[in-house]
Amino acid sequence: MEFKTVNITIDGTSIDAEQGSTILEAARRFGIHIPTVCYMENLSPYGGCRICVVEVANTAGNRPLTRHVRAK
Repeated sequence: MEFKTVNITIDGTSIDAEQGSTILEAARRFGIHIPTVCYMENLSPYGGCRICVVEVANTAGNRPLTRHVRAK
């Protein structure tokens, strides 16, 4: 099965992430560390502790990856 990808840039590193994944999932898959406290893989993203918050330069809201984004 072939996955569609979306190019994202995290701290200047360009990666091709699986479309529909979160920035955190994509970062972890490529070995980029984003600290978390409340993240649990089997639960919906909540962000209550705000540790994993990233600045997203060009997106509209809290949505899965569907196009190029830049995260700092």
